[in-house]
Amino acid sequence: MRSLPRSEGRVPGALRALALVHFGSLIVPLSLPQRLLGRAALSAMSSSEAGGDLKAQKQALRKELRGRLAALDDAAILRQSEAVSRQLFALPEYAQSTGVACFLSMPKEFNTRPILARLFEDGKRVYLPRVESVKEHTMSMLEASSLADIDSFPPSRWGIPEPAREGPTRLEALEDGSQLDMVVVPGLAFDKMGGRLGQGAGFYDRYLAKLQELKGEGKLWLVGVTLDELMVERVPRDSLDFLMHHVLWPSKQMQ
Repeated sequence: MRSLPRSEGRVPGALRALALVHFGSLIVPLSLPQRLLGRAALSAMSSSEAGGDLKAQKQALRKELRGRLAALDDAAILRQSEAVSRQLFALPEYAQSTGVACFLSMPKEFNTRPILARLFEDGKRVYLPRVESVKEHTMSMLEASSLADIDSFPPSRWGIPEPAREGPTRLEALEDGSQLDMVVVPGLAFDKMGGRLGQGAGFYDRYLAKLQELKGEGKLWLVGVTLDELMVERVPRDSLDFLMHHVLWPSKQMQ
């Protein structure tokens, strides 16, 4: 296995656009091979990302993709999520894993229920996030024992169920004995090079940095899961952004 990758050093290959290309403040839907965009368009993308305001680029992309999510119905999201779940279970790294951190879905987000059900069926140790400090943008990953346990979680301020602060102590994924070796990572956008765009608060970036420091090289796999509508040509990013080892989306299995 590989260490948690940062953004530097990744060179894009010949890619086929799935959803969008982001040129500064302009977001262009795509359905054609990248080569048909032309050199001028690709050059504009590169120069814009290099010299433009990265934060503004990310905000513009988030706005566009949240609009796309809002247009999807829950049944369509579930169908796509089930297709991606099957890809996850087919990964050799999944078969080899013992502990898996996942997430609980917000409304209009990739549905992790099929993944969670299979994790428990396969005897995996399951860890789920809880926000610890909104001000400091920190979270923990706490062990859950079953789907019934998850269903008992109280909602957070965002309406997402989280492990309760009261009750029995739960093992945290950073602690000795967690056996964590895979993280299923949410995102508002992903690209085929492993780039990820989060919601903007930085909870996962901070937590993944802690995991990298603790686990070291070759101890953890990051898997981004997403919908077709959230795949982009290139996620705006810098050297502090983590890259996924795998990105899974529904139509990937047909390529």
